[in-house]
Amino acid sequence: MAETSLSAGEAARRIGVAATTIRTWDRRYGLGPSYREPGRHRRYSQDDLARLALMRRLTVDGVAPAEAARIAKATADPLSQMSPGTRPGSGRPSRPAARPPATGRGLRRAALALDPADVDRLLELALARGVVPAWTTVIAPALRDLGSQYSVAGRYIAAEHLLASAVSAALAKVPRPRTRPQILLACAPAEQHCLPLEALAAALAERGTASRMLGARMPVNALLEALARTGPAAVLIWAHAPVTADYDQLAAVARTRPRPPVVAACGPGWEPASLPDGILLLTDFQQALDAVTRLP
Repeated sequence: MAETSLSAGEAARRIGVAATTIRTWDRRYGLGPSYREPGRHRRYSQDDLARLALMRRLTVDGVAPAEAARIAKATADPLSQMSPGTRPGSGRPSRPAARPPATGRGLRRAALALDPADVDRLLELALARGVVPAWTTVIAPALRDLGSQYSVAGRYIAAEHLLASAVSAALAKVPRPRTRPQILLACAPAEQHCLPLEALAAALAERGTASRMLGARMPVNALLEALARTGPAAVLIWAHAPVTADYDQLAAVARTRPRPPVVAACGPGWEPASLPDGILLLTDFQQALDAVTRLP
């Protein structure tokens, strides 16, 4: 079938939305197909597909659907908004001169569409404003939304994994200072979610503070060995849920000699009354960042 004659389902697959979505755009905003084959349903042309792709890009970026449809319909040459060398539906519109800031909703939509190019673009846009605002207002909300949808409906795990992988790669691109790492970042032994620590490492790097990231599921003995070898100024241990918090690990770190000046339990998984003496509880991303960047 020619690329200039697509059904609603085929057009929807090309741009990464549900067929019901583009039918809604047609019904509500008049952004529908312009080509009709004799005796058959209306078909989407090349220009139609380019307008749909532009509509999708704008809504992902946070533009209201009605305004996005107005822009898409008013664009004289929608194909010019496509990336050079790509066919309609396989490419994405190039970035207009003015863009609204990335949003958690837009990032979630791109992840649900399983669109790595859009996810990467939105992460780049968010991180251009700084790691802290990107994490707290865009990335973390999108991850929480996907996680809650998966836990309720048992769906969207592919979208969650795609987004988590893209976030990790984007955070790793933040330049690191070429100084001796002062901060040791690790997860509780049963904790698999280390993205918050990766974000913290990137935010520390923006402030000129180097850190050493040990990652998920850190056994107690391995953590104690790392402490002895590196002598950090602070140790932050992450647990995102009570079931992954390990107080014996914290107690073992607190007993090391010489003990690091700051030993902190990070994340909402810790119960304050159960913490060993002298352990700092940090439940907020900004709290954790401020606590370790105040070190002498």
